[in-house]
Amino acid sequence: MDQFDPQLPGLMEGDVTSVVITDPQPFIGGTGNRVVDPKNPFDLTIEWELFGQLVPLWLAALAGNWDVSVYAESLGGGPEIRLGTVNVPTTATVACTVNQAKANCTKYSAKVTVPPNKLPEHVPGTDQGGIYKLVVAVFLNSGLAGIPGYDLIGFREAMIIQVENPA
Repeated sequence: MDQFDPQLPGLMEGDVTSVVITDPQPFIGGTGNRVVDPKNPFDLTIEWELFGQLVPLWLAALAGNWDVSVYAESLGGGPEIRLGTVNVPTTATVACTVNQAKANCTKYSAKVTVPPNKLPEHVPGTDQGGIYKLVVAVFLNSGLAGIPGYDLIGFREAMIIQVENPA
């Protein structure tokens, strides 16, 4: 995936492999239908994987927490905001599911809960459409003093959602 930095083929690569929305009023199978009620919270589950020969060394040198943030960009009138952030320790790994055949594959998962009333819904007759494009960022900050350029960052443009009160 070209939205992970650095991308050093065979040495250090990454991929935000999944972003799933779960609505408290789920559709069949538990995943939302991308129309969310502004009065209720909803969850986004984000998964990402790192792989390559330098992954163990890089993660050991950076040790700390991934900053996992979800942003919403309105289509039409509305806010451009951060919906939520969670921290994931670099030690909180799970088994790889997408790139498991690649060297040193290391996977992480995070759940970001968006609180109620964070996004305004559609207002008929106005520019406020209640439609939002979601973007996820996973960031691991390098604290290596005097050695810049070792941060890890991955992005994924996620789904478009509609915020609408079902009443």
